[in-house]
Amino acid sequence: MSQADEGKALEPVPAPSARQSRERAMDRLFQQLLKVPSPKTLAHLVRFLGTWTGTDKFFMLAQYGSNVLVAVLLFLHTLRKRSDKSSVILRLVPRIRALGSLTADARILFRIWAILPMVKWMLDLERHLPLAPNLKLIERLQALSMVVYAPMEAAAYLAMHKILPLSDVVQNELWLWGCRLWAAYVVLDFWHIVEDHRILRAEAKALERSHGHPTPVGAAEKAMSDDQKATQHLWSQMRARKEALLTQFWVNVGYLPLTVHWSVSTGLISEGWVGVFGMIAGLASWRKQWKATA
Repeated sequence: MSQADEGKALEPVPAPSARQSRERAMDRLFQQLLKVPSPKTLAHLVRFLGTWTGTDKFFMLAQYGSNVLVAVLLFLHTLRKRSDKSSVILRLVPRIRALGSLTADARILFRIWAILPMVKWMLDLERHLPLAPNLKLIERLQALSMVVYAPMEAAAYLAMHKILPLSDVVQNELWLWGCRLWAAYVVLDFWHIVEDHRILRAEAKALERSHGHPTPVGAAEKAMSDDQKATQHLWSQMRARKEALLTQFWVNVGYLPLTVHWSVSTGLISEGWVGVFGMIAGLASWRKQWKATA
């Protein structure tokens, strides 16, 4: 080795700059993310919240969950028999109520253009009417109630925010009659579920007579004949329809007390019960949309 080469070898290696150190640390950090398996639940949640219905149900749980939380906090405060206004609980309550009010306001704002899909629903309904006479009547009445309800709610909301020049009396009438139409829709939906269940039972009996009982769920699919696979598929569809009816039933169980409560000027139930029934409807609706975006 020449003296020049020895000199180069003895030269100190320059220390990495602060910028290079940060970049290397960042690279190491993000390389660790490659070891994390792709989270299916997170991807599902992104799809869920990417839909209008999914976002609405997220806000719905926040809205009614706030009502339940406020009721629980006030109950705890009462048990402690503390009248001190500096209590942590009393300071939390208005903040949680503000969150509930904000999410409720946002949900109504996002529903303003809901009149468009409702009009489309009514137009499509006449082109594809159900064969059962009762279902035909029910769906027509439901479509009519929602097509009238949506603009009433939108007008009342815009007037509440001083956008439309409507008096408080007119606003209250719009809110009340809009909620009465909504309550009518929910009652009609209970009737719809009864009719759907009756039809489903009749179809299940006909399927049993023509194809027999379904193959046990644990049976190996390879061991099934084509007819058995077809029968299994038909029974799976039956179970899915039955489960959808049960989910919709619980949605209505939550909505019926709320719509009746809002249909009366003085109200009928407390803030806590509003939260409970809202959570029932919200969780059932969340489950329904979660499956739809699977």
